[in-house]
Amino acid sequence: MQKSNKINLGINILRMWMAFEVILLHRMSWKGYDDLFFDFLKSCELFSVPVFVIIAFYFGAKTIESKDATRIGRRFVRLIIPQVGWALVCWIVYVLTDIIFMHHLDHSFSDLLIAIISGCRQNTNPSTWFQAVLILLTGFYCAAFKVLRNRHAWIFVVFSFLLALFIQFDGSYFRFFSDKPYELLNTIGRVFEIMPFAAVGLLLSHFKVYEKLMKRRYIVICLSLLMFFAGFHITFPNVEDFFGGIYPLYMALFLFLIFLFLPLEDIDDRYENVIQTASRFTLGIYCSHRLAYGILDIIYEITGITPGSFAKCLITYAVCYAVSYIVSLFPGKIFRNMVD
Repeated sequence: MQKSNKINLGINILRMWMAFEVILLHRMSWKGYDDLFFDFLKSCELFSVPVFVIIAFYFGAKTIESKDATRIGRRFVRLIIPQVGWALVCWIVYVLTDIIFMHHLDHSFSDLLIAIISGCRQNTNPSTWFQAVLILLTGFYCAAFKVLRNRHAWIFVVFSFLLALFIQFDGSYFRFFSDKPYELLNTIGRVFEIMPFAAVGLLLSHFKVYEKLMKRRYIVICLSLLMFFAGFHITFPNVEDFFGGIYPLYMALFLFLIFLFLPLEDIDDRYENVIQTASRFTLGIYCSHRLAYGILDIIYEITGITPGSFAKCLITYAVCYAVSYIVSLFPGKIFRNMVD
């Protein structure tokens, strides 16, 4: 069964929400925000990246197992463009702000090269470590499907899932990378931390979970809601990795299933257009949010404006959306692929 755009509406809503959770994760100070609504938002920060990984590999599974060099090549280009493009944009903007505001933050050309190669540089754009890890894991699984027979490749996906969890709980992998350079820690150092989410996305697609359970979608939604909210009260074993362990995997899985099965196929076209427009630039928002709130902090300092912490997050989201929209207007597919 082909997944239509309307079936993807639920996932688009989820992507939009998780993009805001990423901003909350990096920007929000929760002091003074202690009611139920803010407690819930705070609790969901940890699931943002796991959800994004599951989504990426769920919708990329067909390409990964296709063994089609052209199709796989397009996928890699699609992943590389935001990593390189946003490294360049952030570096240029920061160099200009250093000059204009005399911050002397020393953004050298080597910072740009490191950001392009590794996907993250603390003083340039550390958030695109996510793109670097997606590239590494996509290459890892594409190689597995290229070398192994299809059935054996899927067995390997399951094996990689179990191996990654074992390494996380063993702790040696985290300890090995914990004292390594920032760029190494946040790319290669996160591969086994992120691998279980990628494997889950691939397996959900392979076993056609949506197609097989679509007729029982309301049961799936109810059970997933029950399991998701129950997860806040379950004691899970701890691991040292930030996104490691069973807890973020468990919560991200059921959150993904809730939105995957939302019955939005018959939604009015007007509301569909609103959702599609509002969720369009999730990638651009994710990749530019650190740059946006860094520049906004300078503006707040100069103007003396002091918005509340949550208001700052909302402003950051709005500015990132506006920047992404402007980037999308530039001629050429490269600019659209940076944000959409």
